[in-house]
Amino acid sequence: MKKKLATLVAVVMVLSALLIPVQAGPPVEASGLWQYTPYILEAREAGGNTFLKTFEEGLWTGTFQGESTEDGKVVIHRNGDWSFNAIVSFEGEVAGKVGKLTMSVGGDRPFGATDWEGRWVILRGTDELATLRGQGTWWGPGSPGPGELGDIYYAGKVHFEPHQP
Repeated sequence: MKKKLATLVAVVMVLSALLIPVQAGPPVEASGLWQYTPYILEAREAGGNTFLKTFEEGLWTGTFQGESTEDGKVVIHRNGDWSFNAIVSFEGEVAGKVGKLTMSVGGDRPFGATDWEGRWVILRGTDELATLRGQGTWWGPGSPGPGELGDIYYAGKVHFEPHQP
């Protein structure tokens, strides 16, 4: 009987330890400049809209410090609005930690506007950035054309999730 009781107590203690909540690191403000050069890989028209498949090379400064490549799509709508979405592959440093990140970015530039605006979200990371999470906004004039350097500013919040065994 004592052996069963001791086993039960040990199991309860182990299970209790596993239920202790683990907290994420505090959010950190993220901001900086994302400079990029776009290239058009493919263009087609349909229904009065133009669809562009793009590739971009980027350089990040500020909270994100490193380089990126990007596979994206731009739609120039028949009403003059532009929309954009892409997957960014970033390699560098964030908050003193080094690794790679994959981010989703999307945004638009309404007809007559001079600046783009949109949102970014971290999808996943590797190495020391494996547990980094974050999201925010981006805005700016962007590139004046294919092969030309453009400026985008970013802001948001990032935090490190607790490491899962």
